[in-house]
Amino acid sequence: MAVLLGIDTGGTFTDAVLVREAADGGTVVLATAKSPTTHGDLEIGVEEALRSVVNDAPDIEPGDISLVSLSTTLATNALVEGHGEPIGLIAAGFGSGDLDRAGIASVVDAAHLITVPGGHDAHGNERSPLDEDAIVGAAERIASSVSAFAVIAQFSVRNPAHEQRIAELVRAATGYPVTTSHMLSARLDGPRRALTAALNARLLGTITRLHEAVEAVLGRAGVSAPVMVVRGDGSLVSAGFAAERPIETVLSGPAASVVGALHLAGVEDGIVVDVGGTTTDIAVIRDRRPMIAAQGASVGGHRTMVEAVDMATIGLGGDSEVRVDSRDPDGPLLLGPSRAVPIGRVAREHPSVVEDLHRQLAAPVGAASHGRFLVATSMHVRSGLDARERGVLERLAAGPLIEAGAAPSALDARAAARLRALGLVRTATFTPTDASLVLGSGPGDLDAEAATLAAEVLARQHVSSRAALAPDGSALARRVIDALVERSAAFALRVALAGDGIHIDDRDQLVSATLRHHRGAVDVSISLTDPLVAIGAPAPTYYPVVAGRLRTGHVVPEHAGVANAIGAVVGRVLVRRSCTITQPTRGQFRVHLEDQPTFGSVENARRRAQDLLEPRVLADADHAGADRVELRWDWEATTAVIEGKEVFVEGTLTVEAAGRPRL
Repeated sequence: MAVLLGIDTGGTFTDAVLVREAADGGTVVLATAKSPTTHGDLEIGVEEALRSVVNDAPDIEPGDISLVSLSTTLATNALVEGHGEPIGLIAAGFGSGDLDRAGIASVVDAAHLITVPGGHDAHGNERSPLDEDAIVGAAERIASSVSAFAVIAQFSVRNPAHEQRIAELVRAATGYPVTTSHMLSARLDGPRRALTAALNARLLGTITRLHEAVEAVLGRAGVSAPVMVVRGDGSLVSAGFAAERPIETVLSGPAASVVGALHLAGVEDGIVVDVGGTTTDIAVIRDRRPMIAAQGASVGGHRTMVEAVDMATIGLGGDSEVRVDSRDPDGPLLLGPSRAVPIGRVAREHPSVVEDLHRQLAAPVGAASHGRFLVATSMHVRSGLDARERGVLERLAAGPLIEAGAAPSALDARAAARLRALGLVRTATFTPTDASLVLGSGPGDLDAEAATLAAEVLARQHVSSRAALAPDGSALARRVIDALVERSAAFALRVALAGDGIHIDDRDQLVSATLRHHRGAVDVSISLTDPLVAIGAPAPTYYPVVAGRLRTGHVVPEHAGVANAIGAVVGRVLVRRSCTITQPTRGQFRVHLEDQPTFGSVENARRRAQDLLEPRVLADADHAGADRVELRWDWEATTAVIEGKEVFVEGTLTVEAAGRPRL
């Protein structure tokens, strides 16, 4: 039977698993491996994981591998942490104010937002022609400041002609990749489609670098198998298909984790929790199927139009940055949402960090900057960096520096913040991973002395004129773990209640009371009816306690630490296309594709839509790497009763192609 390789590149670790397909349709795990994700050069982490997993399966040669499947949290983490490359957005038929409600200003610089006349009405009729010279001129003007473009036109899902023409013009003028919104979603709501297209364009570089790294590593190892990528709904597509639509890999890692968790745990119903270094992701499972987000994936405060597992994500994980801020209403001890490099990890490679921590601990008083370092993730100086940004990178060339040393002035600190946003610099500080080290339960390959020193340094910080944050480092570490457990339990409870249609506020006092097992004049008790299925490397450390807070059982399945990589190889290829049919005038039914054909009956229009969609979906399935494709059709019609008669308003035909990956 075929040997499959699953790789999951997360924010903290890159996991790999080799499995063999069984005759009954199941899988047998042959070997697993885990390696730190190397953000500066992704090839290093991927190559180490691949080398380890092949070495642990002595009967398997690289040439025996029939399929490679990749899942990743890089796109999710980029949105959660606000990373991404600068892009231009060309909006036809929209004003900048129209796009504000979707939050476009948070992802596109105002100077890079170009609004032009154009677009269509709800029936696909052109509202105003495009000014092609103005579009080309604007694209050329900002080309040196961006890396890609996104295009949105009014009612492009009813007539994509303007988006297609703008994309042609921009590609010809700049040579840059262009994302059109109608290719990502067939649903109305132009501002949200604009946001989705803009986020897709921002992620092109991130996913392209990952795919190039994986392809290079596989080539050197002698693996010639096709490469697939997990999308946010848990389905698989070819790497080439995913490279054009990286936004669809948002929640790829979590979706693979859910698929892998179900495969490993064999539960019918439950709450799947994937706790990683950067995020905790939770999905409600019913009848062995995760729910799909009806309104699109929501990540990092962005409500996209991407179909994905209905996964709730919070910036909380084993490597969440621990901060002290007594002015914050949730302070003084804060976790996340940003990920930091654990002190124990950075000190293992750079012993000078331990010396710096000893010096800070010997200082007469603690300071807010103590225990915080900057680490360069890449010394590749990109074009567009200013002198201060280059200066910060140069100071970090020899290794990590205390934050005040790497960025000695306020202007330098702002430069460092920009470098963090670009992913070129990371903060190294105390994290829950370090807290586990201090308490004796953390990873054995990290520097426990550095973690202990950092805990002592952090404990000395004063949250008032009289009191230190904690009496000692051990007490500080316990507070961090307690905070992680309480926030994780509260998050799981909110997600479970939302699955039942009950929505509560983040600060709901009854939630806090039930998690504390309050019993006084009132016994406050809420429990989950189904178990927590916890996966991810930190799961065995934290989630038995989290399940206890929620008065439920827990399952940490075998190979839970690489469930994401297992989920990457057990999925199916799934692609779909939709088109809408409307009745612009009585008795005339229009198919909203490029040539806008109109027919005298709904049945004829529907047949024409099916004839047009089927070859496109089959071509998509072939591009996505599907084998033995099966087609499925879905028709949803909306009608209204007018003067006692049922009148057709509009209908949507969706054609779906599914199959196993082509080996």
